[in-house]
Amino acid sequence: MIKLPPTESVYAIGSADAWGQLVHTCLRNSYIIGTQYGNRSKDMCCVTEILQPYLEPMLHPDFPTKELHCGVYTKQWEREYDWIKQGFEYNYMDRFIDYPVAERNCDREKFGEKHYNNSTQNNIFVDQILRIKEMLPKGISRRIQAITWIPDRDLFVKEDQPCLQRLWFRNLGDRNVEMHCMWRSRDLFAAWNSNMVGLLTMVKKEILEPNNLKLVKVVDFCNSLHIYEADWKAAELVKRISVNPQMRGRFL
Repeated sequence: MIKLPPTESVYAIGSADAWGQLVHTCLRNSYIIGTQYGNRSKDMCCVTEILQPYLEPMLHPDFPTKELHCGVYTKQWEREYDWIKQGFEYNYMDRFIDYPVAERNCDREKFGEKHYNNSTQNNIFVDQILRIKEMLPKGISRRIQAITWIPDRDLFVKEDQPCLQRLWFRNLGDRNVEMHCMWRSRDLFAAWNSNMVGLLTMVKKEILEPNNLKLVKVVDFCNSLHIYEADWKAAELVKRISVNPQMRGRFL
């Protein structure tokens, strides 16, 4: 019988707790497969639920790039960050606040000029984060989402394409909100935890705080969550975060 990449589920209290559990799960239960870079990785599809995403410490003490790198990375989620000057092929925040749409799909009169930026090469750019900030406090809806993938660019270029694909939000009532994030590919050992800190920092600043909302649940879904072979030994040294047994009991 052919061995297939597994689909795993991890339930965590905070972001650091989630990373520690994910590393252990990937080392033990994953599928070893080659990559387009010529190396091997331990790989799995995974759904991770986090109930207190802002619980400190958000960054696991064993995360390899530590707080300094995480602080630098978090700046990439700010509106003012000049990602082109830094030599990046794309930037998540740029895709969310300057997503290109065709002129024919844009109704400035109906939806308001503030949602759109200036046109370039026949494109108009929509601010998806601004629209989410406006929609979310208005009540329950399953339509509140933002995307990053641009098919006419990302399916054809050899350069990097976004790993984060989509954010989905829902108002649960009583000022409580859930967020689901979908990733096509993710370096678990070297990137997952800083990814989460940067994303959550942006969401708190741009969406939650202006509306006095609370994020009470995060569901993180990844098609290919992996640890590269060069990191396997270091990953074995990662310790699990100690969590109050009563809090852990939520998942029993």
